[in-house]
Amino acid sequence: MMGMMRHNLARTASRVLGRYCANNTRRLLLLPKTSKPGVVIGKHRGIGSKSASSLLFSTSTTTSSSSSSSTSNSTGNSNNDLLITNARIWAEDTTDFPRRNITVCGKSGKIKEVSPIDSEKSTLGSSGVVEGLQVIDADDGLVTPPYAEPHLHLDAVLLGKKWQNQSGTLVEGIANWALAKGGLTADDVLQRARVAIKWMVACGTTRIRTHADTGCPVGVEALLSLRESIKKENLATIQVVGFPQDGILTAPGHEADLIWAVEGGVDAVGGIPHLERTYEEASASMRLVFDLAEKHGVMVDVHCDETDDPTSRHLETVCALTEDRGMGGAVIAGHCTAMHSYSGPAANKAISAVLRSGVQVVTNPLDSIVLQGRFDDYPKRRGLTRVPELLEAGTKVGLGHDSVIDPWYPLGVGNIMDAAFMLVHACHLTGQAQMRRVFQMLVSDNHIPFGGAPEIKEGEKANFLVHSLGDPVDILRMRRMPSFVIRDGEIVASNSHPKATVCGEEIDVGNMPTRVE
Repeated sequence: MMGMMRHNLARTASRVLGRYCANNTRRLLLLPKTSKPGVVIGKHRGIGSKSASSLLFSTSTTTSSSSSSSTSNSTGNSNNDLLITNARIWAEDTTDFPRRNITVCGKSGKIKEVSPIDSEKSTLGSSGVVEGLQVIDADDGLVTPPYAEPHLHLDAVLLGKKWQNQSGTLVEGIANWALAKGGLTADDVLQRARVAIKWMVACGTTRIRTHADTGCPVGVEALLSLRESIKKENLATIQVVGFPQDGILTAPGHEADLIWAVEGGVDAVGGIPHLERTYEEASASMRLVFDLAEKHGVMVDVHCDETDDPTSRHLETVCALTEDRGMGGAVIAGHCTAMHSYSGPAANKAISAVLRSGVQVVTNPLDSIVLQGRFDDYPKRRGLTRVPELLEAGTKVGLGHDSVIDPWYPLGVGNIMDAAFMLVHACHLTGQAQMRRVFQMLVSDNHIPFGGAPEIKEGEKANFLVHSLGDPVDILRMRRMPSFVIRDGEIVASNSHPKATVCGEEIDVGNMPTRVE
């Protein structure tokens, strides 16, 4: 058997892997450099001594150099090329994903070749000897860009059990955070944030934009430091927004705190106009935010109209400033939940302004569905912004997780697929094309703040996810984590998908047998 496999591998890796993996859920083959060509075959056990998925079930915030390295660049040898066979590369506006082989250069971390599965071109070298090559059989699973997270609060993650939001309201969440942030230390922020980042990487998110409350200098400095250390580890890309949680003009010192954070090197300037004392001061605060962004050459990312109040229409101010200053593509308006309660004409005006200005609205359905509508009797508003209408108008809508066990929201494991799952329910986006569009938000629209999604093509850095499922709707329906997370050519995270046994029968929960489709 092994002799036949060596012979077939020399001819074409995809064929032998297809045969070998036909009756196996997922295999990683490492073909080491030895004096005699050989194949070592074994089930992929995860990252280091722990699988990435096991990290999801631990809320320990202990960090060490060993635990950090177990998640970063420990699965593969940088000198080994990586071959992904039987992959179906995701693309927008289609349901036809042709099967491809993807070869990644271990030294450069770049995609060396993308070839059709029936191509006669060899990905194994002219000698036909398979040595020093890692091979993953995608088994007709999708290969997609990694997920991006455009709206998170890493300074507050994992504080939710200590600072519980008993009323479930936004007001109590802010009040609890005001009490909590006074006692934070840099080590505490770093430890909690690092745990959450690892959870998110395990779930396929390798780009994260976090807000940092400028009223908590310890948190701002800690997250700026973490941004650099995570970059060196090549675990993820972090952006930090200087966010004035308590407003800018609401009290003396708030403006100075924001300026300090911007001068300290944040990636974007935040704001919260609906929390300012008057409409006049709200507009003034937005002009100040845009002035700072222009002066320092950074982006704008504001919490905007996060309320059920239909008279809260600061989004129009944000759009006007964006349009006047030519900053389309560099401005995010987060939440915009008041739009849920706008009249039809008011909503149409706001959506037109978003489209015209190039502002990206980011919805955060997990938080919004529980924080909004709290003052309603019945019927209770869902409190999400008008995502279907924004998409239909042609705007690029982002989708964030927002909170992970923090003073606002007590749940979550950092899997942005949970936010997408909530969105399709709360916004009635359950049509097949609509669900595929929501998936596109994760792998395309969410990357806009980071300069666009990584491309899966020859010559580009290898940054992608290898999924066990071949349909974006199935990935969304099952909320299954990717089998492998590839960053700059390295496997930085992996997940196995154990089957369940029911009455002696082994089943893959949620996976539709072909005969009943």
